[in-house]
Amino acid sequence: MECIDLFADGNDFSFATIEKNRNIYYQKQMANQIAAEVSKTLSLITSALNIHLNIGQNMTMNLSSVFMSLERISFQSLTNKLINQIENAQIYIPSNFDSNLTDNKPVSLRVCFFFHIFVKHDLKEMC
Repeated sequence: MECIDLFADGNDFSFATIEKNRNIYYQKQMANQIAAEVSKTLSLITSALNIHLNIGQNMTMNLSSVFMSLERISFQSLTNKLINQIENAQIYIPSNFDSNLTDNKPVSLRVCFFFHIFVKHDLKEMC
């Protein structure tokens, strides 16, 4: 009975409502798992690429569900930096950006966007 209560909508215990809410629940759960795996994978990719990127080099990955930009620059060139991304999104780092790094210290700048796509599955056997 706990599973039915979890997927009911108030006092609506109809099969259609329980089925719909159960599917939504498991889709969200799966989307969160996929997002966590993508984040972990991009972190590992970033670590590997940081070893091979020199100051002034960058790498951009623009896929249907993920956008990632990785750039290796000196801290000095980080101030007054405008970062252009997909769909005209921009990040501006002002000149009064404060840090304890020296001007010639290399830094890595990573920008990531994830686009969640929900796919409906038949999950009757999961509950």
